[in-house]
Amino acid sequence: MAEDAGLLFDNRFMERHAGSIIVDPAVAIVELVANAWDAWATQVNIVWPDRGTDTAFAIEDNGKGMTEVQFQTRWKTLDYNRLRDEGTESVPPSDLSDLQPRTAYGRNGKGRHAAFRFGEAYRVRTWRDGTSVTFEVRRGVTQPFTVERITVESQVDGHGTEISALNPRSMLMTPDEAREVVGTRFLADPNFTVTVNGTKVTFDDIPEAHRREVDVDVPGYGTAHLIVIDTQKADKTTRQHGIAWRVNNRIVGTPGWVGFDQERLVDGRSSEAKRFIFIVRADFLAEDVLTDWSGFWPNREAWSATRAAVHAKIREHLSAFSADRRRETKETVRENLGRTVAQLTPMSRDRWNEFVDQVVDTCPSMNLDTVEQVAGVLANLELSTSKYELIAKLHEMHPGDLDELYALLVDWTVRTAKLALDEIAQRLKLIEELDQKLRDETMEEVGDLQPLFDRSLWVFGPEFESLEFTSNRGMTEVIHKIFGRTNQGSRLRPDFVMLPDGSVGFYSRDSHDLGHEVDGVSRLVIAEIKKPGVPIGSKEKQQPWQYVRELMNKGLVTDATIVTCYVLGSRVDPTEVGDETKNNGRVTIRAMTYSNFVKRAEKRMLGLRNKLRDAPFLKEQGIDPETYMQPQQPQQGDLGLDGAVRAG
Repeated sequence: MAEDAGLLFDNRFMERHAGSIIVDPAVAIVELVANAWDAWATQVNIVWPDRGTDTAFAIEDNGKGMTEVQFQTRWKTLDYNRLRDEGTESVPPSDLSDLQPRTAYGRNGKGRHAAFRFGEAYRVRTWRDGTSVTFEVRRGVTQPFTVERITVESQVDGHGTEISALNPRSMLMTPDEAREVVGTRFLADPNFTVTVNGTKVTFDDIPEAHRREVDVDVPGYGTAHLIVIDTQKADKTTRQHGIAWRVNNRIVGTPGWVGFDQERLVDGRSSEAKRFIFIVRADFLAEDVLTDWSGFWPNREAWSATRAAVHAKIREHLSAFSADRRRETKETVRENLGRTVAQLTPMSRDRWNEFVDQVVDTCPSMNLDTVEQVAGVLANLELSTSKYELIAKLHEMHPGDLDELYALLVDWTVRTAKLALDEIAQRLKLIEELDQKLRDETMEEVGDLQPLFDRSLWVFGPEFESLEFTSNRGMTEVIHKIFGRTNQGSRLRPDFVMLPDGSVGFYSRDSHDLGHEVDGVSRLVIAEIKKPGVPIGSKEKQQPWQYVRELMNKGLVTDATIVTCYVLGSRVDPTEVGDETKNNGRVTIRAMTYSNFVKRAEKRMLGLRNKLRDAPFLKEQGIDPETYMQPQQPQQGDLGLDGAVRAG
């Protein structure tokens, strides 16, 4: 990489790019040993400088080595994508083909920069396929680093890689401490040996405070030896952690937190998963190992019993380790939700506290925020009227319904959604009630229909949605004078009056003068409802005009008043279909069949009657969905129907 390349880098780039890898010697040595593991080395030899000496750091492995092209590609590519180019597994070299592939630690190629922790520059000698190539890598001025080929040798035996520091930096970490760091992470596989200054790293290099050994008795089969290694500090990933099974000094399968039966003992995001290593020695399971050593025969009784006993012991250890953290979680949750919990009854409070204890103890991997959210929901349920009926409803939902509920709550609050849905429910139930009652031509109690129409003004059009449509006292008095009765009209607003062949309702909206005082009527709706079976002809259509004329004579309706008269019945004379206007277009008289009225209601509700046919609020009313969906059949010719629709 030339220094005069077009793209320039600040001299702080490497520290920001590689982070602790080129700052912390413990992280650096772990990365370099992990690279040797990924190269399927079985032997790694480290030269670690003692304090006060001029010895330079070096690390050599007998891994697969690299060709010159491989080295140039991997070293010169920032954020080298190992997974894409080499895969998740590392296949052993041909001379070790009887062994299983390893799960690689490397991901983004940053680990190779660890050598800069031990010197301002370093040399890499790598050999395979009979050729050895040596490169020198130095920190750059305007580039992150430079790579220069030094020598090429041929007829070289074996394979491997050696990295040695140039211009070595001072080292505070001792060789013993280096062995401890390596030992806490790379002792799971007996086929991977590491030496530091000629001394093999063993379990003895791990301080007793970081190591615990336990015998796990498996009745009828043998005793498994469990070694627990605590790195004391959670690493960034779980790649050097988990459970490793050994049989006859050979690793079985791949170490990790997911067992051979896919049972996950620890959440990989937790600090425990990034801190502990459990090594299980169980030589008595030799007959239960698969022929390729990728795992154990799943149905063998010895393996099943051993796995259960070992997993139980591991859970016991993790539970004891996390006891303090669980206690802190419980205290924090109780403190944060104290105000809500204080409102609970003593019995509810006891249930809530028991729940928090069980959740935290049973699911130690659940983080604080999640526990607090769940506990908060429970406290609110205890305070609610419905209690745990909501949980039952959620339990009955399909996964897709739960996704839809979540999407609903993203866009709506529960209260606003309920307001909207309540209005929809009320209107759909009103449509159903109208449809059912208007079907029955033998109905005598026409008075039952008028209250329904009182709640149906919205069907006539959006301009009639206003709550201002009421009957004022003056209107009530005029209605009584028009019909000559004082005991038939309701004092409730709006008013209606019984007729021999039906009923009539008056709905008005006041007008106001410039001083905002009531000054007559701005809009008037007259709804005359005929008994089922009574046809609507010219006589019936002219009757509302008589009411309007009377109101005009009384001075309530002026030239500024807009009047709409609806005459509704089971059928309309085909010759009377369409609107009729009076008083220079300020009075409109419209005949409409009940079937068209219901159709108009359904249209105003955007067809929700059909879409919500299975809604619980309909079933709770005892409504048969099939009957509910059947529209009322009109009792007149097509001409009348079409005209009525056009008129509407």
